[in-house]
Amino acid sequence: MTKKKKLEKLTEELASLEQKVASLQQQNSTLSNEKQMLDEILNELPGTFYIWDQTPRLICRNKRHDEITEYGEDDYAKMNPLDFFDKVDHARVAAAMEEVFTKGEVVMEATLLTRSGKKIPHLYTAVQTIVGGKPVLMGFGIDISKQKQAEQRLRDALTTIGQLKDQLEKECVYLSEEIKQMHDYENIIGQSEVMQYVFYNIKQIAPTDTTVFIQGESGTGKELIARAIHHGSKRDQLPLIKVDCSSLPASLIESELFGHEKGAFTSASEKRIGRFELADGGTIFLDEIGELPLELQPKLLRILQDGEFERLGSSKTRHTNVRVIVATNRILEEEVQKGRFRKDLWYRINVFPLTVPPLRERGEDISLLANWMTQKHQRSLGKDIKKIPKKVLDNMQSYDWPGNVRELENVIERSVIVTSGDTLRLACSLKGVKAEAKISQDTPIKSLAELEKEHILRVLTKTHWKIAGKGCAAELLGLNASTLRGRMRKHDISRPKV
Repeated sequence: MTKKKKLEKLTEELASLEQKVASLQQQNSTLSNEKQMLDEILNELPGTFYIWDQTPRLICRNKRHDEITEYGEDDYAKMNPLDFFDKVDHARVAAAMEEVFTKGEVVMEATLLTRSGKKIPHLYTAVQTIVGGKPVLMGFGIDISKQKQAEQRLRDALTTIGQLKDQLEKECVYLSEEIKQMHDYENIIGQSEVMQYVFYNIKQIAPTDTTVFIQGESGTGKELIARAIHHGSKRDQLPLIKVDCSSLPASLIESELFGHEKGAFTSASEKRIGRFELADGGTIFLDEIGELPLELQPKLLRILQDGEFERLGSSKTRHTNVRVIVATNRILEEEVQKGRFRKDLWYRINVFPLTVPPLRERGEDISLLANWMTQKHQRSLGKDIKKIPKKVLDNMQSYDWPGNVRELENVIERSVIVTSGDTLRLACSLKGVKAEAKISQDTPIKSLAELEKEHILRVLTKTHWKIAGKGCAAELLGLNASTLRGRMRKHDISRPKV
């Protein structure tokens, strides 16, 4: 081959090489542009992008990865994937990485731990791919803090709704079990000096959370006083739960007060919410507290002191924030001395004693009460009674009213029923005139307890010892049957054996 031909061949090869170089330069420029575009895309991603090889070594990441993790190039050489996560997630993250290289893909939630110690919940998607002929893990993580906060708010809202639903169900259960009746707590009638003092005490104690001890004979209106205290308190938007301790059998009163779990005893076929739990945030009124069995009194003392109790059949301690009002017609100091009432409980409930006077001590209120009761019952009975004769009022004021306001209302209701015109006519004769007007100088003086016992025995004998029902002793005495039984126990009265 001549030198000329060799030169021509070299020239052709050089031209070919130049074309190849130009082509490679063009390809390199295209790749560079594509890489720049890819980097821009990766850096615009809202979360972290990363590629780990099997070493493991971080071989690629986007700008957001550095911003979110707060780590830089100098840190990555000595870090492994677990260093980016909270310790509680290490086992799950390691298992997920292994799953990527065996199954090819994984999606999981984990908590990112930044360089400054900040914990950020993330959702990660990772897949296996090939780079440089070797398998690698390529993944993307996005901050889900706002979603987690929204989920927590939703959970909190659902919890609140559940609590409100439970409270509503509790109140519905209670209301469905209570006898529907109108309570005239705002219409306590009285202008006498003794009643004005009661009103003064109510105004003083109502705004507080102090335990109130209401004393008074049966029928004086102790429940109305309790309701007036509740409605004058900060708890008046929540219910006043009443428990008549004298009307509940000893075997059931613990369940009524504190509730029970399903299966706690033979007939406990379902869970029951107790009255103290139901009254949480409100007020509970324990009427006839003197009838509470001695074995239950420590549980009541614990609630008064610590607000803690357990349902029957449960060892879980529950808490209740409840104001307690108690009432009784017994003399609890005597019950303490006789060992029928705990001394420590007596001191705990006797924080603010309030005595409701018997009707015989507030004679000037009788005409007011009689007129108000007449108007109340005539509306429901369709009557139009305009006046009460002075003779009728004088008769009422001369009577002792052993059954107090309750007995007076019973007399008025019966009288309204039998009245045909516009003038009230008494339906029965009030024979029990004031004791002091009938006692002669030679009559031996008896105590009130003795007189009460004799009177109860006389009425029981007259009714053939019929305590409850139509024409019974309780009706003639103007008492509840449970109250009469309590009085019989107090005076040690029992039916004679035939």
